[in-house]
Amino acid sequence: MRTRLLLFLLLISSSTFAQRFEWQDVRQQVDISADGVVTVNDERTLWTDGDFGEAFICIELEPGQSLELLNDSGALDPGPPVTAFTQPCLGGTEMVVRNAQRLTQRRVRYHYRLRGSLEPFSDVVQWYWIILEQDHPPVRGYHLTVRAPGAMTTPYDAFVHRFANPEKPTVTLSADRTTLDVTFDRIPQGDGVEIRYLMDPALFTVSGTQAGLQQLLEDEARIAGILQNKRRAQALRSNQAWGLLGLILLFWLTAGVWRDYRRYGREPDLPQMKYPFEPPSDIPPAAVTAMASQQFQASSMGPAFHATIMDLARRGYGAFSSRNRRFEMQLDLDREEKSLEPFEREVFQYLKKAAASNRRGDPAHLEFRELRRYSQKHASRFLEWWGKEAREWLELRLGGPLTSQESRRAARRWSGFSLLATAVCGLGVWLTRGPARIEFIIAGSLCLIMLFIANGALPSWRREVAAEIYGWQGFKRTLSDYTRMKDAPNDFFKLWDRYFCYAAAMGVAQRFLKNLRRAAPLAGVEEASLARQGAWLGASGVSDMRTLSQSIASLSSALSAASASASSGGSSSGGGGGGGGGSSGGR
Repeated sequence: MRTRLLLFLLLISSSTFAQRFEWQDVRQQVDISADGVVTVNDERTLWTDGDFGEAFICIELEPGQSLELLNDSGALDPGPPVTAFTQPCLGGTEMVVRNAQRLTQRRVRYHYRLRGSLEPFSDVVQWYWIILEQDHPPVRGYHLTVRAPGAMTTPYDAFVHRFANPEKPTVTLSADRTTLDVTFDRIPQGDGVEIRYLMDPALFTVSGTQAGLQQLLEDEARIAGILQNKRRAQALRSNQAWGLLGLILLFWLTAGVWRDYRRYGREPDLPQMKYPFEPPSDIPPAAVTAMASQQFQASSMGPAFHATIMDLARRGYGAFSSRNRRFEMQLDLDREEKSLEPFEREVFQYLKKAAASNRRGDPAHLEFRELRRYSQKHASRFLEWWGKEAREWLELRLGGPLTSQESRRAARRWSGFSLLATAVCGLGVWLTRGPARIEFIIAGSLCLIMLFIANGALPSWRREVAAEIYGWQGFKRTLSDYTRMKDAPNDFFKLWDRYFCYAAAMGVAQRFLKNLRRAAPLAGVEEASLARQGAWLGASGVSDMRTLSQSIASLSSALSAASASASSGGSSSGGGGGGGGGSSGGR
């Protein structure tokens, strides 16, 4: 659960660490000539918290429109040399200022001419253009000046569309209607600036044959109504009060999970020995691993697989040996298997199948390199269903699922509520803007985390199972604690090799051997006697525990390498203007 939660948090935070771009102090001067050519001088600073090599603007063009980048385009501040050029982009022409070195900030100029961007009628000439592209990084500081070729009077006018931008611009039109000034403090990403300039056709050498002024004024009135309604909707979507819904859902979830945790999620409080010298029951080592977690995962059964192989050897189903530091196992194919539990029998069959690949034709002789080759093909799939079989055997022995029915029901209920609350917050993110959207993002993330918390914290052991669990936890502490082991009775040391298989299943085998070597002399147990008990581990002829421990460590390492596949994961809008728009940024 911790791994899944960590991956989720990394996913949620990935957008925070993405490179950020920003346009600063954007100044655009537009000159409309009598011959219909529009000249734009666009100066802006690109900033990023990373670095960039190119600053670009893609201008979308319609048929009959063209863009020419002038020679004085480039950089306006000191720095590495730049190259300014154009290239095709999606739906138009891209203007690029390329730096010889990557930078974090640079002021650039795009000086270009537009042809075919005016729409002439008999009674009006229209320039309808998205002068600031919509697809852009956030803009901080914007000033636009548009100059017509001469003075005009009513009904000729200029209109500014700010799409969904909640900020109202400062708009000034000179008394003679020749100069339009527009300023914004900030323009969010996704919002552009669109200009509709209706000018006197007497000022131009280009003209049209059809009248259009009345229709254009009516269209502008329609757009103004649409934009007003749109801004009202945007204001409603930006209302921070919407975010309270996500916070209310989060509070409700948290209170509900906490209440049911107090009812069902707390583990039973039972009297227990903290350091018992005997295991609580006589179950196979694999079953001990299978009961270690409430949220069982078959991939955690790698140590149980190794411990089962060792326990089979201890019980006479095979014998380990070492030749030139290469470990082998001689299987007893004639030994009856009735005393084995089904999942133990499956491991023995697995070893038999691996040994059957012996090139010398001896089906009882298993070299670890043969086990490795066999495991590379079969171990992952085997471990998946074998681990489930061991868990099912354990649940059958203990009378059903290891956790209480009430706690599982509560976990399912609140996990479902958490998922539903996350979906509601996701819908809120899609429907809202501004602070409300941020609140929904935070609330949704925390609601999703509550799903994992409910799924992990609410299930609790059944009372009769808890006694078994606590007993094995205490026995693990004993095997890991030298200060307790040195006071163990003699029977404890007589059974050390059996306990070693349990220690291997619980992941404390090496610590157990180290403590055993230190504690045995204090209990008056001869090392030679202990070593003889471990002869099945392939250490025949060893008379001291230090040498035996080294041999067992080598065996464990070789066994893990030979069945590596089996232990994997185990241990561990505007109004729709006549052109312009596009995108900009850095790369």
